[in-house]
Amino acid sequence: MMSDHTTLRDLWEGGRLKQPEEFLRQVWVRMRECEKLFGPSCVRIGLTGSGASPNYRVQPIQKVDFPEPKDGGCLAENQYEYLALRNCAYSGVSHTRKLSGLGNETWSKIANTFYEIEQLRREIGAKKRPLKTRSA
Repeated sequence: MMSDHTTLRDLWEGGRLKQPEEFLRQVWVRMRECEKLFGPSCVRIGLTGSGASPNYRVQPIQKVDFPEPKDGGCLAENQYEYLALRNCAYSGVSHTRKLSGLGNETWSKIANTFYEIEQLRREIGAKKRPLKTRSA
């Protein structure tokens, strides 16, 4: 089990993150979806595996306040989506939603922001690009 302060950068720098470019691209996509609906988001990683393809939880940074439904009415669609984001995670392998194993003890205490994920993606991409050589 990983430390509860493990981040995606720690996994990459430690050489544990499998296919880091594709993994972070998928995380980035899920974060963008969340940000479009609810503003700035963050990602926390699951701590139970080896860190090669960790499950992750994308959620809004700030709690969104919704008015209570009147007269026993139903929640609005965006309220259901918000609750789903707060109560789900994604598989680190298939990047599909997970609905189990969501207790706070299984997730990192340190969250990565959208900016941090973009920064890490740029660094990983730069390391994979071949250096340009000058022609004589």
